[in-house]
Amino acid sequence: MRTAWRPLVGSILASGLLGWAAPAGAGGSLDFLFSVEHVNSDQQYFLGLTVSNYGYSRRTLEPLLPRLRNVEVDLPVALFLARESGRGLDVIVGWRSEGLSWSVILGRAGVPVDVLFAGIAVDPGPPYGKAWGYWKKNPRGARLSDADVSRLVQIQIGSRLAGVTPLELARARGQGRSVAVVVAEKKGRPYQKAKPATAARRGKGKPKP
Repeated sequence: MRTAWRPLVGSILASGLLGWAAPAGAGGSLDFLFSVEHVNSDQQYFLGLTVSNYGYSRRTLEPLLPRLRNVEVDLPVALFLARESGRGLDVIVGWRSEGLSWSVILGRAGVPVDVLFAGIAVDPGPPYGKAWGYWKKNPRGARLSDADVSRLVQIQIGSRLAGVTPLELARARGQGRSVAVVVAEKKGRPYQKAKPATAARRGKGKPKP
């Protein structure tokens, strides 16, 4: 009887593992993180540049992605905190996969909230002004929401990628231009040029009718 159940149990376990891994790829392929040829938007381009800037290989990074509930939102924060804290990316991702908020992870990793506001000496206005004011009043004890941490990390990363100040980026966001859009504009959207080149290479390999 025990033997008869083994295939069924194995099947159930396999299904469970596949289901657990699904969220990271739920939005489709994540190839754009590693190759500009797979980029289809400014946001994907920003994420790919972020991965490249932090220097992780696909072999190192890819096994960690299924542990993040929302790769496109959480990955930049995890990369940023790993570098700022000097801890392994797997440690930061592990804490996040346990359901910890980014504010709690900041504390555990020993990263001061101040780093999120570097280069933002005055109130940048919405959508960052409320978090900025809260931090100014309580610089050591400020506990920001996940959304605030994510937005501020994008500002810090975007500033490095685009070569503009964090304050400029924050104010551009208040004018309706996202960090990803500003970065793509500064870089000239090379992913749009990569598409025709890729298509041409593929076309050369096709047999003539």
